[in-house]
Amino acid sequence: MLQTRVSGFFPAVLAASFILVIAGCNKRPVPELELYPTLSAVGLEIIYPSGSPVDTAAFFKWRKVGEKSWRNGVDLTVSVGQRLAWGSIWPLEQGTEVEVVVDFHGPGAGKTLTGTACTREMVLEPLGGRDFHVSPGGSDDAAGTREHPFRTLARASSAARPGDIVHVLEGTYHEGNLFAALQGTPDKPIVIAAGEGQKPVMDGSVEIAKGEGGWKKVAEGVYAIELTTPTGYAGYAAQDGLRMFWSKTLQNLMQGCLERKERDGIRKLPIERSWFFDKENSLLYVRPGDGLHPAEHGYKVAVYEYAALLSGSRNVVLRGFEIRFYGESAVHLEEGAQGCVIYGNLIHHAQRGVTFEDSLTADNAVWHNEIFEKGLLDYTWTTIKASEYGRQALDGAAGRGNSFCYNEIHGYFDAVAPAFWGNWGRFHFNRDMDIMYNRMYNIGDDAIEVEGGGLNVRVHGNTMRNVFSAISLAPIENGPIYVTRNDASYLMLMFKLNVGNCTSLGWTYCYHNSGYCLTRGDQYGGTAVSFPSAGSIPISHKVFKNNAFICDGMGLRLANQRYDIDYNCYGSVPGQGPVVFRWEAETGGKWKSSDYTLIDEFSAATGRETHGLAADPGFAATDGLGAEARIFYADAAFNHYTQLKDINSGSLQLSAESPCVDKGAVIRGINEDFQGKAPDIGAFEFGSQ
Repeated sequence: MLQTRVSGFFPAVLAASFILVIAGCNKRPVPELELYPTLSAVGLEIIYPSGSPVDTAAFFKWRKVGEKSWRNGVDLTVSVGQRLAWGSIWPLEQGTEVEVVVDFHGPGAGKTLTGTACTREMVLEPLGGRDFHVSPGGSDDAAGTREHPFRTLARASSAARPGDIVHVLEGTYHEGNLFAALQGTPDKPIVIAAGEGQKPVMDGSVEIAKGEGGWKKVAEGVYAIELTTPTGYAGYAAQDGLRMFWSKTLQNLMQGCLERKERDGIRKLPIERSWFFDKENSLLYVRPGDGLHPAEHGYKVAVYEYAALLSGSRNVVLRGFEIRFYGESAVHLEEGAQGCVIYGNLIHHAQRGVTFEDSLTADNAVWHNEIFEKGLLDYTWTTIKASEYGRQALDGAAGRGNSFCYNEIHGYFDAVAPAFWGNWGRFHFNRDMDIMYNRMYNIGDDAIEVEGGGLNVRVHGNTMRNVFSAISLAPIENGPIYVTRNDASYLMLMFKLNVGNCTSLGWTYCYHNSGYCLTRGDQYGGTAVSFPSAGSIPISHKVFKNNAFICDGMGLRLANQRYDIDYNCYGSVPGQGPVVFRWEAETGGKWKSSDYTLIDEFSAATGRETHGLAADPGFAATDGLGAEARIFYADAAFNHYTQLKDINSGSLQLSAESPCVDKGAVIRGINEDFQGKAPDIGAFEFGSQ
């Protein structure tokens, strides 16, 4: 059944601000179809001319060029107030050309719009350009050949032109803030890459070796040493390879705590193994935190903000490096950086891994990287949350067509965090964005934060293990956001929608996801889907179907009539009581909640989950998904939890005995290629890989 999603809540003034971007669109006599390809998807937008009715019954179909049969597209999301409609086609391979037909069944019935688009392709090794070489033993006065290489990456990049490849030879390059304003072209990028068989390292630190005798005791447990950096900057420090907590003030360091205001007064959060840099006096202060003298430790201090500062850069490829010890982030994209590719790098020991900002920073790709941090999760959840220090592997808000796929991320507080609040109706941030096939584990808070603005965002096929919250959608201001075929083992929340201080009215579609809760008997439990109280923030237009959960505590927290929830399966963790469904309804102008422990009673009272299941989903192998949590609200602070050695643990595939097999709803454009009698509930069709 066609179920075009309609919104009429966007203010007309916001609609006008967007339509101006589409030159002359309000003068067109008929709707216009715009297709926007990324590396893995195609976004659709239908622009209705001023004065004509918006067709809320339109739908689209598509096929790959050369195919005979058409496929249904997803139901369109329509904003009547903004005279726009959106949809997406995903996942697709690079270089896939598709044809699209939009049929109108309401006003203007019988009319069609057609278009074609081809997903983009990465060019990692252009042909026809020059080859330069760099080696720590070279000379910047040399010719840059293999026999006579340059010495620095800065010199090599200054020589590079579109289509050139800089082959970086083995060694450590103590450089930073490189590659700004380099200008390649889509078919002839500038490539900065590890030479064949080489393992170059970009290292932004100075070292204070173990046994250094220059330390002076300045207070109990606190020591200082003179540190003159080549840049006058220090932005990150590690003690024996473990991140140190940055103290915003010397006073905090001396006290050994971070002070946080709470309702009942000032709370002191411990920050052992911390550091502070006095730039004016060139002094590094440390609190080792283990009772040892700092001379018994080794230290690395980052003296560059970034390894790669791709400010205004176009079509630059950075691949094959180990990048470590940078103060702001390893790689930063800004000021309209476009078409850049960060590929196959090992990124670690940086405040943040890869960051991006600016609405014109577009069509960039962060693919196949391993991004990790060590030591950050030694601090309590509350302490990290209260800090003002970067803690994300991928972080920021940028423009259109950016892609974050096939990365392995572990040890950070947040993994993929394109969060940018306060953008209701501003469609130029985080638009046509793909977050696909990433593998994340040992994440202290949110594995994926798709928060705030965002339009035609596809979150698909990601695997998460031992994460605090799997997917945060708090809030979603614009939409549509598609969250499909992801699987996770989580400690507290599979889906988090219960925070935010602004509206969350954007259409959000969560189909075919699987979650397994790791907590056992915590008083707050592990919840599958957690909504905010409807009386706290305006929230609506959230759809959850064909998802499979094992939870400890609540299946649904504060669901209400504004959400479309059905065909989901809820199981309880072994040894725990029944799953709780908490419903919220408005009575006399106030919102009041009611708990149900029987899904049939819940369905009868609310009209939700009329096809839902309260049963063990029958996942194939829950062993190894993560140790039981050692995470409780002790003294209102989260303690630490056991970390997995790697992500290769457990399986949320369905077993042959699963009650989820053939029990899902058919959803247009999502699962019509199902096996068996009907789609299976959860992230995987039974027997699929």
